[in-house]
Amino acid sequence: MKRVKSVLTIIVVCILFVSCQKETPQKVVEKTVLKTNLLMANYGIGYFEQLKELQKNEYLKYYDNDGEEYAATFSQYLHKVTIPDLERSLRDIQNLEVNEDSKELINASIKLFEFCIGFYKKDYAEIAYMYDEGKTQQEINMIINEFEAKSFQEFKEKNLKLDEAAKVYAEKKGVSLKFV
Repeated sequence: MKRVKSVLTIIVVCILFVSCQKETPQKVVEKTVLKTNLLMANYGIGYFEQLKELQKNEYLKYYDNDGEEYAATFSQYLHKVTIPDLERSLRDIQNLEVNEDSKELINASIKLFEFCIGFYKKDYAEIAYMYDEGKTQQEINMIINEFEAKSFQEFKEKNLKLDEAAKVYAEKKGVSLKFV
């Protein structure tokens, strides 16, 4: 019996040791860089084109806390699916261990996510509501163009800063990273 307790203790200690391990450099890159690909793909009109496609194919849905599936409006999908996903990604990045090598990369990724979550909550919410109200595509495009004119340069700069930090980090840590 004593031997079984000793073996169980060793197993528990090993599990705790493994679970407390730092993220690998590959995981740091995945969490900080690869998740931002969605931000690029969903910038401006791209996000709403995807929502229109989901709606057309009857996949624009969300799940409530009980797991029930509901058809979603653009606004509901934005607030119940997209923004929570972005906030979850941001928390994952914020929970990474910051060290001298990863500091610039993690900070650049956090700044990009915070910037994007801000415009999803404000600008995208306004646009989604316009779709839900049945505004004309011309009216919606005008707002999207205004949004892109005021935010694209900063968005691009934050992306560039992240890319540069990622290249330095990946090279230093021997992580394969290619930008297309």
